[in-house]
Amino acid sequence: MKHASLLNPFNLGQEPARIVHRHATRSTPVCSTCRSDDITARATVQWSNESQAWELANTFDQPTHCNNCNSACSIVWLPLN
Repeated sequence: MKHASLLNPFNLGQEPARIVHRHATRSTPVCSTCRSDDITARATVQWSNESQAWELANTFDQPTHCNNCNSACSIVWLPLN
């Protein structure tokens, strides 16, 4: 695809959109104390008929729980190799 699907009709001199290829960086949440990825969080999920999968609908203002430390914890996001 070389041109944007939608062009602004008020800007006749608009150049086509440029395609930028970026590799998505994958990451994982870990416990900020022990760096374990064995953590849980309370959340609500909702079924999506469009994607045919469960999607995150809401998270609660409660700390995550580390099963390794067996305590409440905050999380740190680390890049995956």
